[in-house]
Amino acid sequence: MKFYLVGGAVRDNLLGLKVEEKDWVVVEETDKSMIENGFKSVGKDFPVYLHPKSKEEYALARREKKILPGHKGFSFETQETVTLEEDLYRRDITINAIAKDSEGNFIDPFGGQEDIKRKIIKHVSNAFIEDPLRVYRVARFATKLKVFDFTIDEGTLGLMTSISESKELEALSFERIWKETEKSLGYKNSSEYFKILNEVNALSTFPELKDNFEESIGRLEKIEKIFDDKELKWAALNFNNRSLEDLPIPNKFKNFLKSSQEFKKSLNGKISAKNILEGLMKINTFRDLNHALKVIDFIFSLNERIDLKIEWNSLINDLHKLKPEINNLNNGIEIKEKIYKERLLKIEEYLK
Repeated sequence: MKFYLVGGAVRDNLLGLKVEEKDWVVVEETDKSMIENGFKSVGKDFPVYLHPKSKEEYALARREKKILPGHKGFSFETQETVTLEEDLYRRDITINAIAKDSEGNFIDPFGGQEDIKRKIIKHVSNAFIEDPLRVYRVARFATKLKVFDFTIDEGTLGLMTSISESKELEALSFERIWKETEKSLGYKNSSEYFKILNEVNALSTFPELKDNFEESIGRLEKIEKIFDDKELKWAALNFNNRSLEDLPIPNKFKNFLKSSQEFKKSLNGKISAKNILEGLMKINTFRDLNHALKVIDFIFSLNERIDLKIEWNSLINDLHKLKPEINNLNNGIEIKEKIYKERLLKIEEYLK
């Protein structure tokens, strides 16, 4: 059986990065022969198999042809006559189109190793434009490799812009776009991803972001220098964005953004014990302390001109420890009111 390590594993190994997962391409085989060799079929859209021992993914080499709009609008040919070079030709960028055989030899028909030396992200062929998801994938790769000073080839940027202007992006599901976006939020320079999307006119997926881009990207750049947290980065980018409720973004991102907006709103205008306590209650401080401290740290790291200096850890700890005398109170409402008043008094002490 002829098989080759391909894609990100080869690229990251050449860059000295940790290889997260390995993908393999098999040539001169069929579905029948793969099964006979003990591989388990797991592919939905095209033939992919799990190795019987390593459980890594092995795919039959394939040709592809564009037949419909969108990321999945392709037909595939996986006959045993498909060559490794034909399989590599269908890939997005040259640094992802390098293969390595079992003896450690590189197969690099499109100059990927040279582009790694030149620190260039470049499309393999003009067939690049057939898959609109590549706009987001290339933006993500450029973000990941920003630490190595990689840049995107001008011709590739031109093709990305052409895809955006063709309306092909509208055929993509938001879930697939979000997958690339969330990965990019995990990189050190997340702002690069959105800068590239803005440059190639591909920000239409994110409501309001394009209209407030400079302000939004400025917040993100500030936060990504302090925190390595996807939720905080997303909240910084969309802090003034009110049009996210209908997007299928994971709830942890939505909830943190909403909590941050609500807490900041509570501190707008005149600072008072009541406003502070209401803000702390809105972010569930007395049920989820870690979440609340994360929100507070985020808000004050944004430096939104809030004239308030409080040792929040100490204050919240004191508020948690309050145990008002409730023996003479008749019901839950009176108990809650007593606790509320005691907390107000404690906050007033801190404001003094």
